[in-house]
Amino acid sequence: EEINIEISKVVDFPYTNAVKPKGPFGLWGKATWEHMPSRKIVTHRHDKALPTNKITTTKYTCLTFLPKNLIEQFSKLANVYFLIIGLLQIFPAISTSNGVPTIFFPLSVVILISAVKDLYEDLKRKKSDAEENNSKVECLVGDVWKTKRWAEVLVGEIIRVNRDEYFPADILVLATSEPKGLCYIETKNLDGETNLKHKHAHKDVSEDFMNSNACHLAKSIFEYEGPNPYLYQFQGSITNSKGEKIPLDNNNFILRGSSLRNSEWVIGVVAYSGPHSKIMLNSVKARAKRSKVERMMNQCIITIFIIQVFFCVFSALYYNSWYRQNRNDIPYLGIDESGTGENSPSYILFVRYGNWMLIFTNFVPISLMMSLEMVRFLQAGLISLDKEMTTGDLRTIIQSSNLNEEIGQIQYIFSDKTGTLTKNLMEFKKISIGGISYGENKDMSPADLKALPAVENVDFEDSQFFADMKDSQNSDKIMKTLQHIALCHTIICEEKNGVRNYNASSPDELALVNWAKFSGCEYLGINENNEMTIKVKDQVESFLLLNVLEFTSARKRMSIIVKSLSSSQVILLCKGADSIILERMNTESPDFAVTNKNLEDYANIGLRTLLLAERVIPEEEYKAWAKRYNEASTAIKNREKLVEDLQEEIEKDMELVGATAIEDKLQDEVGETIATLKETGIKVWVLTGDKIETAINIALSCKLFDTTLEKIIIDGKTQEDVKESMRKADIMHQVCIEEHKKFALVVSGVALIYLMRDDVLSRQLVEIGDLSNSVIACRVSPKQKQEVVSLVRKHKPDVTTLAIGDGANDVNMIIAAHVGIGIKGVEGHQASRASDYAFGEFRHLRRLLLCHGRESYRKNTKLILYNFFKNMILVLPQFWWAFNNALSGISLYDSFVLQFFNLFYTSLPIIVFALYDKEYKKRVLVKNPQLYIQGMKGNLFKKRIFWVWVMWGAVQACAIAYLCVFAININFVVSDGFTQDIYMLGLVIFSFDVPVSNFKVLLFSNRHSVRSLGINAISSLFYIINIPVFSAISSIAYYKFVSEFFSIPGLYIGLVVVIGATTIIDKGVTELINFKIVKSSSSVHPLSQKTSSKAEE
Repeated sequence: EEINIEISKVVDFPYTNAVKPKGPFGLWGKATWEHMPSRKIVTHRHDKALPTNKITTTKYTCLTFLPKNLIEQFSKLANVYFLIIGLLQIFPAISTSNGVPTIFFPLSVVILISAVKDLYEDLKRKKSDAEENNSKVECLVGDVWKTKRWAEVLVGEIIRVNRDEYFPADILVLATSEPKGLCYIETKNLDGETNLKHKHAHKDVSEDFMNSNACHLAKSIFEYEGPNPYLYQFQGSITNSKGEKIPLDNNNFILRGSSLRNSEWVIGVVAYSGPHSKIMLNSVKARAKRSKVERMMNQCIITIFIIQVFFCVFSALYYNSWYRQNRNDIPYLGIDESGTGENSPSYILFVRYGNWMLIFTNFVPISLMMSLEMVRFLQAGLISLDKEMTTGDLRTIIQSSNLNEEIGQIQYIFSDKTGTLTKNLMEFKKISIGGISYGENKDMSPADLKALPAVENVDFEDSQFFADMKDSQNSDKIMKTLQHIALCHTIICEEKNGVRNYNASSPDELALVNWAKFSGCEYLGINENNEMTIKVKDQVESFLLLNVLEFTSARKRMSIIVKSLSSSQVILLCKGADSIILERMNTESPDFAVTNKNLEDYANIGLRTLLLAERVIPEEEYKAWAKRYNEASTAIKNREKLVEDLQEEIEKDMELVGATAIEDKLQDEVGETIATLKETGIKVWVLTGDKIETAINIALSCKLFDTTLEKIIIDGKTQEDVKESMRKADIMHQVCIEEHKKFALVVSGVALIYLMRDDVLSRQLVEIGDLSNSVIACRVSPKQKQEVVSLVRKHKPDVTTLAIGDGANDVNMIIAAHVGIGIKGVEGHQASRASDYAFGEFRHLRRLLLCHGRESYRKNTKLILYNFFKNMILVLPQFWWAFNNALSGISLYDSFVLQFFNLFYTSLPIIVFALYDKEYKKRVLVKNPQLYIQGMKGNLFKKRIFWVWVMWGAVQACAIAYLCVFAININFVVSDGFTQDIYMLGLVIFSFDVPVSNFKVLLFSNRHSVRSLGINAISSLFYIINIPVFSAISSIAYYKFVSEFFSIPGLYIGLVVVIGATTIIDKGVTELINFKIVKSSSSVHPLSQKTSSKAEE
């Protein structure tokens, strides 16, 4: 009673968990998670100062859509340019459109299309948010459970989640329906893993929260770390009704989005809500990535703008000079001879510059970005519909369509191994016990195998093992090893319809425990008293589970501490990577040398190895350690470091138990895919956690290496060792180059640690790797994977990199590369969520790059070049003709119909080309990887090629202008005997621009279909139909000669002459350019000389 009175006083403290936004009215923004303090709450007392559980992933609201979207639209330089042009068109002195800002129409169309796209995507996000926010959960109101919407839940609120329901927020588990406080959750929505994970309520906590009335009365104080994005870490403590401070960790904590399985209910208190939940802090926002082609395109736009300014300055100066020389000869213009005011040279220079700036507006193609974005979006749809890239029901997912052409220029591929190149489906193969390797023979009959338990993930048929287990000097060691394997894991055991099933978070553990069962040592499960039970030869043995020292990528091992209930011994059981376990073992064991040799043999045939070790801990030593470990586990600050130090302290002086070997089978067509990609000249680096020998043999089996390659290995335990190894590697690679030998580079994770610290050595590593046939990095951590990618990008800034992986440990690597590919595999969906493209199997990478990437690069570069070309055709005839009137700044075109040129008259043919044109069939592209080289070398979009297209557009514009002037002077005579004026000339030139531009698409197309020909014809016909329409609704002089325009035979003859002349020369120039591109591609890669009948076809 005294304790309860004391606690009731303590729990009345004011909450200080919230961080107020900075600045007046919070205008400086909200605090990020790094600056949020640790939290302290009381159960069933809500913290209303913290955010509710409502989530919002939308970019806009009804009030902010218009201003925010406009800000985004005008953050694009091209849109700002056209806005300024529109404002200039308003000023009558320089306007070429009678003061009407006609450019605003196409600009509005471009902005509207982008805004509609943004709104559509945001509405999808809003719908998804609403579905989640309106989900229901039971909350404790007074002492009664009532249903609330997820969005209404607050921190400190007690909730109850029932079987098969989802958890609405991050919660601390207070009580469960299971007697021992366990519950089983599925995290498929978070990481794609379908294996059940167990969480539990601490037994000293759950007794206070078993029903609604108890929850209402209980007032426990919950202290824990502030919000953070670390999904698998949690530190906190709770003070219960007895005044006891109980440590809490990730096993007592459940994430928002998890679902409850195999338990009736869970009661918990909300720790993090809504935007502060870990999954929301982990949400990856769309990353702004731009392709190499797009960056080059932006440079071209800047170049074009500089050319435009030059033309404007030249034209203004030319007119000003002409005006000064001829001012006295043009009295009919009524010019004030004083040369002041509007007739002053400086004013005229300014006005003419403004005139020409508006005339040359379309130097920068307004429809380029809109066409490119639309094409990319539709290309992404075609990729996702490719049945050859489908695994089961899983289609390719494209999350960054703006990189479509980038996947046609890949030069480096960085790949994970497990789950990416392999299936991540493990089969137990071999084991070394007492220096004897078992599993070498497969001599058991079907009858012998049938007598053993039926299990999966085991391929073991060595009769000698079972004979030795029954009667040999090795029998005791075998039984000890089986006991070790049956106990050292975190597998959840459940029974359904009398059948015992194992749920493992790791496929390695599942294979190991299944083999133990297969061999006669079956794991039966763990009860509410934390007693683990195994059955050996029909005898049941029990062990009290004291501690689990969990596996992490940094530790590369896991241990459990158990107490035998029969012998009362406290035993540490440990398994992990041999390089890690050896440092903590007593190496004087008589079996050590033979076991180590067996490990090397296993690695040499590509098997995954684990070393098993144990230690009997004196009880007094354990008690002292356990007390400090418990204190470290309850620490709010530096808990992780304190815990790691204590784990290191207990995991020492271990004795050898044995070594296991598991096979991780390769995925389908991995070898063929890697071999094909290497034929293009792409550098393939595999980054794996395996030891060197295992990695080399996997590399051989997946055709990353072959037996003819010299292997240069960089390894060492100290900085001096690594420097010496690098020195030898440098000598070896130079010898290989001199002797024209191919070589492969192998580097260890330890060596990488020292290489990364030295800029000279790291650069040397990249240089050797660039000259090598292939590279494999072994025993690397997730951080090192990312560092390797960043290192290559740093020292080779011009290359295009791609990273591919399937697990959470590959996310940093995927994000670091230019293009990230996620495999939706056994390890979860974290990689695919962070990626730009995602599919089900590694083999799809070949088709993605060689077919879709290569063709997207080819067609998208043509689209960009064509847009610049057609705008030269449109704009420059006015410049060439203007020498006839002293470059006086008079536009030939009606400014309104001019804007339709890019939007309607010439946009569809190039879009159809970019979607459906085929240079080769897809099967030809896959079988002839040398065809990919043009993208790797950037042969289709270089500054030289850009200038060729621009100059050729300028030449054709000159030809069109003067052919039309010549034709109109000879043939275009009206009934009163006069020739037509400049408006008719402008109409004729514009009428020639449209079909010439559209016909250009047919010239560089490889395939013609009814669709492409039809769209091309319809686009030109649409313009012809528009002429009389505009004539009927407009009083502009431009349309007053329409009837005469169509009645002149010379128009049609001229059209044929112009198209014929430009086409013949165009075709010749195009063939010459293509010949040089092919020749350039052939000279840079010897494999491009290899052809096939299909390629020739």
